[in-house]
Formats: sequence, structure tokens, C-alpha cells
Amino acid sequence: MTLLLSYGPKREVTVAYAPGGDTGKPMLRIANRLLLESGFTVGSKAEIQYGNGVITITKLDEQKYAYQKPSPFSPAISERALVSSAS
Repeated sequence: MTLLLSYGPKREVTVAYAPGGDTGKPMLRIANRLLLESGFTVGSKAEIQYGNGVITITKLDEQKYAYQKPSPFSPAISERALVSSAS
């Protein structure tokens, strides 16, 4: 079953190799005014869903993600300062 949705302007892009030397990783680069006109501003959070031949990118509710707790895996600012001053 194929479901085609029409959202507005379309743009054709080419899948390229991701930088970093690992030639097996594909990459799509999306950077244009249509992204901005669709509501994706710098700092916006987005959800990406992958399907068989389909990728869907949805902007997330900014109120829900206005404050995020720091990751327990990233050192606190004071710990980073100690590490950099010790070097």
C-alpha cells in the first residue's frame, strides 16, 4: 500500500556519504529556506521516524522541550572547568 501526502513544495536531494571516513554511512543534508518557512528554526526540536523508503521529520512542541534536565552522562560545568584547568 502506498500513501502519498501533499504538504507543499517538494525538493529533490541526493543521498551522499557522511563525512568522517566511514564510506558506508549515507547522509541527507537539508538546509534551505523551506525548512525555515515550515517552522524549523535554529534550536527547534524535531522527531525523525524511519520507514521502508520513507523518512518523516516532525517539529516537536517547543513548550514541552523548553527546559531539559542536564544529561547524567555529561559532566557539570564546574567539573569541566576543573578538567580543563588541570590540563
